[in-house]
Amino acid sequence: MKMDLREKRAIVTGAGSGIGRRIAITLNALGVDLVICGRREEFLEATKEMCHGDAQVIPVVTDLTKEEEIEELVSTAVFELGGIDFLINNAGLAQSDPFDEIETEVWDRIMATNVRAPFLLCKNALPYLKNSGVGTIVNICSVVAHKGYPYQAAYAASKHALYGFSKVIANELYKENVRVHVICPGGVYTEMVKETRPDLDASGLMVPEDIADLVVYFLEHRNTNGVVDEISIHRPGKEPFA
Repeated sequence: MKMDLREKRAIVTGAGSGIGRRIAITLNALGVDLVICGRREEFLEATKEMCHGDAQVIPVVTDLTKEEEIEELVSTAVFELGGIDFLINNAGLAQSDPFDEIETEVWDRIMATNVRAPFLLCKNALPYLKNSGVGTIVNICSVVAHKGYPYQAAYAASKHALYGFSKVIANELYKENVRVHVICPGGVYTEMVKETRPDLDASGLMVPEDIADLVVYFLEHRNTNGVVDEISIHRPGKEPFA
């Protein structure tokens, strides 16, 4: 039986645009109280305005490369919502360059956002997820966690790392009743994809709603006996099982 998500509490990162915005809107419509974070206040406020449900939506401007701001984000969620049931690690950075042209600062920023931030968020949120009874972490990974596309060395390395991290903590936490899931999308039509993969035909790409629906699947099926660890999803023009 699907779990009723009303009055559950979640953190959604990267909620100022793209996939994170759509996840926030979708969860809000299902009655989930949210703390949403991103780097730009005006984008977060726009997401809040798009949420028309009765549940809380609390924007928190956060630089996920700074540990103290991550700690403050989690503390705000606990204070405002009374706890944390779901952590959706969606925020990510990407850049398309030959590997020998990637600046060290760019590499470090991508790793800090895509790998270090989820690690710190999981670590800080864990006590509350354990107390939840339905504690769930969903890490938005990427097809590049499995494949190495040219000119995406930093992004692919970060998503490989996030994927490996997710597998380890899933095995550490499932006996403590905290589930960890991974979604590995291919091309989704977002601003980040438009910038990093301008060669892709937008008409054939997935949309953020496709990924938000999968997040809902994981959360609504939290208490079933059938557990899906990972979902890989690709655009229709991509060859199946490639």
